[in-house]
Amino acid sequence: MKRPELSERGPVGRMWQRVVGSLRGFLSEPPPTALPGDYLEPGFRRRWLWVFLPAAFVIFWVLYFGQGLNRELDLQIVGFDAHIYYRGSAAWLAGQDPWATSAILGGHPFNYAGLPPTVILLSPLTFLSEEAFVQLWLVLSLLASIVVVRALRLPIVWIAYPPMLFGVMSANPNVVLLAVLLAGGKWGGAVASLIKIIAIPPLFGERRWSGLLLAAAAFGATVVLFPGLWLSFLQQAGAVQNTINAQSDGGFSAWGRPLVLIPTVVALIVLARIDLRASAWLVVPALFPTSQYHYAMFALPVDPFLAATMAFPLPLIAPIMTIAYTAVRLGVVMRRRRGSPPKAEAPALGRPQDAPAATGTGFGPSAGL
Repeated sequence: MKRPELSERGPVGRMWQRVVGSLRGFLSEPPPTALPGDYLEPGFRRRWLWVFLPAAFVIFWVLYFGQGLNRELDLQIVGFDAHIYYRGSAAWLAGQDPWATSAILGGHPFNYAGLPPTVILLSPLTFLSEEAFVQLWLVLSLLASIVVVRALRLPIVWIAYPPMLFGVMSANPNVVLLAVLLAGGKWGGAVASLIKIIAIPPLFGERRWSGLLLAAAAFGATVVLFPGLWLSFLQQAGAVQNTINAQSDGGFSAWGRPLVLIPTVVALIVLARIDLRASAWLVVPALFPTSQYHYAMFALPVDPFLAATMAFPLPLIAPIMTIAYTAVRLGVVMRRRRGSPPKAEAPALGRPQDAPAATGTGFGPSAGL
């Protein structure tokens, strides 16, 4: 029997078909989109990505290390976050409270604040000495930064991108997380989620459902196998969040700042209607609680030029640039709808064609949730 055309079906049938079609479109993983920044004229893009922006990064580092900064504090930053993560996991294996551990930077304590899966995931490495663990994580972070720039087909000099290099210097797990998220496939998504839950929004935006299911299964397994650790965390979760929020001066995101939070949330919702993937990646630097300076590197998979605007070490720079970016994207859409094409193509924001589907000062510790 010939299947009736959509126009021949009743109102309920047509509505049902639209709902099913929309659901299938949402659940299906989109094909790889163009390389970030490919909407620009090739010569312009090449000059900025290879020369002008890397030169600006080098100038930033020259100024950072040469202009009246505390050299002793700079040395303390190297590997600092790895000390925090080591002590949290080591304390748990010793039967102690991971969230009571801390490390000292500039005379101030900074507490461990990772979720139980992070404690569990890193615990096997605590059989190393603390210094060996820190050295190992510094090497892994540097290698991860190379993976990130190559996965995004950026010039290798982009390992000097200040937010990411700060993450490398402090040996923060987020650099490894980003590399695994970009180049690790579905299993990489699950591992990244165990390292930090900030991997969840990009996985959702990338529609990597298998990675999300694996991550949910892994989280569930930690609850079943280690209920005591989860119970201990839940009993003090509020205090842990308050502590890390105070120690990070509220972080770099809009979280906890209503005058910026509301327009940032609205901007991310609007952007999600235009480009779900971009919105999901930008949730991390723009909205995540107690975000640190290096969280700006999560804008790299969206667009390196947008990420460059977030390289200024200023609070709220990420949410402000997210709002501005959304306004630009919205303007492009409105011009298209009016039938007046923009002078340049809208940003083809996405992962590169040959990459797997992805998806105090604030410079120091960032062992947040």
